[in-house]
Amino acid sequence: MSTVWFWAILFPGAFFIAQKLWRSSGFTGMRWLTGFRATAYQLLFEYLTLHSKDYFNSRFSGSLASKISNAVDGIENLTEKVLWRFLPLFLGILWYIFYSWTSDARLGVIIVVWSTLFLCANVWFGMKLQPYSYAVAAAASTLKGKIVDALSNISLVHEYAYIAGERNYIKTYVDKQRRAEATQWWLSEWVLLINGILISGFMMLMIGTSVYLYQQHTINIGVVVMIVVIVADLSRQLFFLGQEIRDAGKFFGQAREGLEEILRKHTIVDIPDAPSLMFSRGVIAIDLIDFEYENTKVFANFSLTIPAGQKIGLVGKSGAGKTTLASLLLRHFDVQNGVITIDGQNITQVRLDSLRRAIAFVPQDTSLFHRSIKDNIRYSNPDATEEEVEHAAALGQADEFIQNLPDKYDTLVGERGVKLSGGQRQRIAIARAFLKNAPILILDEATSSLDSESEHAIQKSLEELMKQRTVIAIAHRLSTLKKMDRIVVIADGKIVEDGNPEELLKKPNGVFKHMWEHQVKGFIIDE
Repeated sequence: MSTVWFWAILFPGAFFIAQKLWRSSGFTGMRWLTGFRATAYQLLFEYLTLHSKDYFNSRFSGSLASKISNAVDGIENLTEKVLWRFLPLFLGILWYIFYSWTSDARLGVIIVVWSTLFLCANVWFGMKLQPYSYAVAAAASTLKGKIVDALSNISLVHEYAYIAGERNYIKTYVDKQRRAEATQWWLSEWVLLINGILISGFMMLMIGTSVYLYQQHTINIGVVVMIVVIVADLSRQLFFLGQEIRDAGKFFGQAREGLEEILRKHTIVDIPDAPSLMFSRGVIAIDLIDFEYENTKVFANFSLTIPAGQKIGLVGKSGAGKTTLASLLLRHFDVQNGVITIDGQNITQVRLDSLRRAIAFVPQDTSLFHRSIKDNIRYSNPDATEEEVEHAAALGQADEFIQNLPDKYDTLVGERGVKLSGGQRQRIAIARAFLKNAPILILDEATSSLDSESEHAIQKSLEELMKQRTVIAIAHRLSTLKKMDRIVVIADGKIVEDGNPEELLKKPNGVFKHMWEHQVKGFIIDE
């Protein structure tokens, strides 16, 4: 009875200690894994933001967000699986081997040999399943990206009454994901079937051997009972090991699919120990540059010098290279040959953030965050005061319509500014440029979304904004270029005319004169 009491007390005591160890690991894991998630999300987002404009142009933003989530969730779930499923199972097998071996070495040898073969087989199955897990994760990311793209353009879907077509379009990607998941599941079921056969053989071998040894009086009935318990527990845990490995493969596939896309090499980077741009006068020199995009030659031996403080207008038909030139100045892309300098400094040799801080850019398609108007204007100068934000809005002719909004400067603008009109969004962008107060100003169709009355009202503000700055203005509406010091006409990536507006308008058969004469309501006709 003393032996019975010993084990009767030891069993709940061991259970109590085991539970406390498990809870300790739970509290530790909670703290560690939540910290890991926060760190991983932050670092992956930071790395993702350093990719080039071309990288984002070729991908869905919703899909990229999904890839970050896949990478973090995959690594976290895989870590949990290893720490709280595979590691305890491995230690448990060692414990069972020890008990069986001390009872009879032959029983221990059976567990050692069989568990080794079983684990190796399941690892091999897991490696074979991994590509299918990757395919499932890739299909899911693509589907999410397509859904986000459709929802982002839901107004267009409604306007063209194409809801049924869009549903069918999304359904093709839903079906692709379903087929990928079905294939993975089908293979996983085969793994479970094979595991069931292997475990059945293990049960017969272990129980049969223990009964035989009992008949030979080598072990007692207690060892037989222990072997039955060990076999039952191992069978329960190992039967679903294939499924556990399948899940681990799925998590690995999620992490790999996300990380492979996010952790691509950055194409626009700072050189080691790059200095900041030292701005003095604002001379821009573009010297014999070659640039090719998607196998299309945009510039070949192109040169252009813009003296400090000069205001030039870039004119040309769509596709001539005007906006591309602005992107090259901002280093959204790098030229293949030649050099672009600001005050004699090669823009590829200075810090990228210092270069872009020196340039205020007002694009044709204004991007706004789903934040307040105040936050969107202040984005160019986070340290600006409330008064400075409102002053910039007044200069950009935006204060009047903002004051008529329910929450004024605290009004949320919606995703990409959908709650505002095109003209209102452009006024916000112009106000943002005023607040940035950068020495170089690039205007890319900055007034294209304004009506004639609003454009006339904002011209004075733009004239004020352009004072004592080097300005590049891209426009189809030639009336916006009247006050430019110089007009540069670009065709097929080459300068075909260069001079002040008056001179070019007097030039017989001139390209700029031809554009001016064929202008209708301020727009160039692309013939």
